[in-house]
Amino acid sequence: MDVQETIESLRKLIEGAIAPSIRDIQGRLDSLDKNVQEIREEIRDGNARHERLEMRMDNGLTDLRGEIRGLNARFDTLMTAILGMRQPIYPDSVLSRLEQLEKSVQEVIRSIG
Repeated sequence: MDVQETIESLRKLIEGAIAPSIRDIQGRLDSLDKNVQEIREEIRDGNARHERLEMRMDNGLTDLRGEIRGLNARFDTLMTAILGMRQPIYPDSVLSRLEQLEKSVQEVIRSIG
């Protein structure tokens, strides 16, 4: 065997040993690249879901604040009505006659005393 044949034989041997390893590594790299792409898509989907959830929560809180304002207004109306019920509900003419009567009674008491 001459030197050229030996070199060619070694080259074929090395290529035969390295080529399958390179194909195997390339397959693994392709698989990793696919996994990375899937993870990126999942992250994008998760971010989109998070944004939608955040918007729904903001809308819900806005609605809740509106409901609370409405309840506060109703509570104020109810308190006003309750306080109004505690005050006597007499027509002005009756109130003025009661005041005149009270003054007359006080004058009589002073005149007696």
